[in-house]
Amino acid sequence: MKRISILVGVLILISLWGWMAKREPSTPSATKAAVVSYTTVPMSYMDAASALAEDDFAKAKASLTRLAEESRGDLQARARHAAKAADLGAMREAFKTLSENAAIFMSYPADYAVVSCSMYKGGSKWIQKRDAPIANPYLGKSGAACGSFVD
Repeated sequence: MKRISILVGVLILISLWGWMAKREPSTPSATKAAVVSYTTVPMSYMDAASALAEDDFAKAKASLTRLAEESRGDLQARARHAAKAADLGAMREAFKTLSENAAIFMSYPADYAVVSCSMYKGGSKWIQKRDAPIANPYLGKSGAACGSFVD
């Protein structure tokens, strides 16, 4: 009888341990956004930056919408906000915070680099192909070459 009780107890502990291993750890929602796994910057980000540099609102909106669909957490929220902008100015403003977070928290392919422009809102960063001419998403065609590689 004692062996049966021990066996039942062990089985209950194993079941409980298995259930706990499958359960997602409890994390406050503010911390969850920071825990999101930031990996390589999606191509839709690069497409959005290029479209903004070309002053192409429709293409930038489509790229930012795709970025929001591909992303999660903070990046998704920022991409959605930028995609909902009413005009290029508001979209560029929203892209600035999205882009600076991407430059800090995400990796990017070796042939890409961070570019900075001091002329837009006290300094703004974005990621673009290293061997391509500077294509400033914040100033568009009026200041396309403004910026320098910082990494």
